[in-house]
Amino acid sequence: MLRIERIQSGFTLIELMIVVALIGVLSAIAIPSFLSYQARSRRAESFTNLRAIATAQKSFQATRGGFHDSLNAWPDFTLYGGLGLKKMPWDSDSETAFGELGWAPEGSVFYSYQTNTTNDCSCTVCFTASAYGDVDGDGNPTAVMYVEPQRTSGGSVIGSCAAGLPAPLNLGTPVGSNGPIYNAVAAHGALDNF
Repeated sequence: MLRIERIQSGFTLIELMIVVALIGVLSAIAIPSFLSYQARSRRAESFTNLRAIATAQKSFQATRGGFHDSLNAWPDFTLYGGLGLKKMPWDSDSETAFGELGWAPEGSVFYSYQTNTTNDCSCTVCFTASAYGDVDGDGNPTAVMYVEPQRTSGGSVIGSCAAGLPAPLNLGTPVGSNGPIYNAVAAHGALDNF
């Protein structure tokens, strides 16, 4: 009589537990990196929009002899549950605040945007463009800023801008820098750095 032997194949419980543990370790390493990458990609929105605001401000100044002041940060994040991971619509109040400047973002935004002129800047001719958001959802806001200081005809920064802007507008210090940066978008690392 022929005897048919059963061949068992498959994984043992220990082998499956080892695989699950390895997946857990890899996830623990990868997920924080992915979340940080996601937050940095959301912050890129503010860099793009602040560069566009700076260009619009310079055009506005060339045609009208002064810079535009939005007075407040728009959209008003308090109307949308605060700064967080959700995008806010660019509403009619935001359109009114930036309409004269001729700038509006495409679609909804993660950040609230604001421009200030000489009243807040302590320079004779300058403006700041700021973006505020909490794109990693940790409760600490991210501040990104563009600063246009007053300059001499030779290009040197003059006035109180030469030493940096007074608080709270001294956010023009990029991550890893020892001093203020002008005419470029910079993230302020003291508030939230990811």
